[in-house]
Amino acid sequence: MDTIKNLPWLTEAVLLLGLLNVLLFGIGVAYVIAIHRKLKRYRFLSKSGNDKQLEELLLDMFNKFQVLDQNMNQMEEHFVKSLVDQEKHFQHCGLIRFQAFQNTGGDQSFALALLDAHGDGFVLSSLFGRDESRVYCKPVEAGKSKYALSKEEQNAIEMAMGHPIK
Repeated sequence: MDTIKNLPWLTEAVLLLGLLNVLLFGIGVAYVIAIHRKLKRYRFLSKSGNDKQLEELLLDMFNKFQVLDQNMNQMEEHFVKSLVDQEKHFQHCGLIRFQAFQNTGGDQSFALALLDAHGDGFVLSSLFGRDESRVYCKPVEAGKSKYALSKEEQNAIEMAMGHPIK
């Protein structure tokens, strides 16, 4: 006992060790609670309502993602094809009305140009006269025709292509 009296710091050391034990016990309890929560989540994921294991669920999801990926690729192919097809449709038009003959009233004659994205299409001209009417259709490729074009037909093509009319 005499030895204990010679160690005045022993009481503080025992109290400090007691506090350290309480602190470590609290940390241990916190870890046990955290592990319990993780196990609860794992059990929930590892067993679905159909008693499937986690591996089966992941394989099912992987297969569904593969099908989705294939569907997305098909949709992308269809989209690109529709963009290419869209360029072939008539997208640009130009209409010029004019008086073809001096002895007729009003601007009953016209030149109508219908072109796709590449400037291909046709120009349709109608010349209205008092005694007769004529209709002409001339092919257009890249904004040009291999047939002679009237000033009005050329203006209709330029209007369709978005160029200022001269």
